Amino acid sequence: MARNAEATGLVCFDLDGTLVDPLLGVQNCLRKTCEAFGLPMPPEATVRDWIGFGMRESLSSLKGLEEPARLEAALDFYWERYREDGVFEHELYPGVFHLLHRLKRQGHRIYIVSAKPSQFARRIAYQFDLNLIFDDIFGSTLKGKWQPKTEVLAGLARQGTIWAGGVFIGDRGVDMEGARRHGLEAIGVGWGYGSRAELEGAGADQIFDTVPELDAWLRVRFPQPEIHDAFTRSE
Repeated sequence: MARNAEATGLVCFDLDGTLVDPLLGVQNCLRKTCEAFGLPMPPEATVRDWIGFGMRESLSSLKGLEEPARLEAALDFYWERYREDGVFEHELYPGVFHLLHRLKRQGHRIYIVSAKPSQFARRIAYQFDLNLIFDDIFGSTLKGKWQPKTEVLAGLARQGTIWAGGVFIGDRGVDMEGARRHGLEAIGVGWGYGSRAELEGAGADQIFDTVPELDAWLRVRFPQPEIHDAFTRSE
């Protein structure tokens, strides 16, 4: 892996709040879950705070889901709604597609590392043709305790998938903490769901407020010439 680290760059991206906006899908699935289980629908500010973290842990904060079996039933219902409808209610942030394609043509290793269950992260990437760009997509498990980004990244480091000296781009403090813990440059984005204070407090090396600003920085950070066709390399 050391040879790969020298030959090519490593760029990891968070998904929700960094590449895609999931708010509409999350809200709609939550609304259906709350209606089905007679729960109070949390205000939008609360839902926004949940994005980037585990849905089980978030749902457990609602009054009426204190009983473990009822919580599991509500979680299963939510994910079923998400599978049927929620994954189709995301929006790709403008400019992201072309930014990713340039990195791909330069020959870098590019990954998604998401707090979302991996099966849904992959489905969303496929929906926007991002699966043709990323070398792999990593997420949490559908069942079980939510894995913080630091744990997901630790597993990837142990298996040699990521290496120190790369870049991690995300919108949450947990993204910055995970990046720094594993020797990755921590790059925060201001268009997602984490505040600037959250990103700065977690040790972001840089924070960019718009996709064009991030794109301009990446052109300087990775000045390598384009050596691949994005589509033929993916096939």
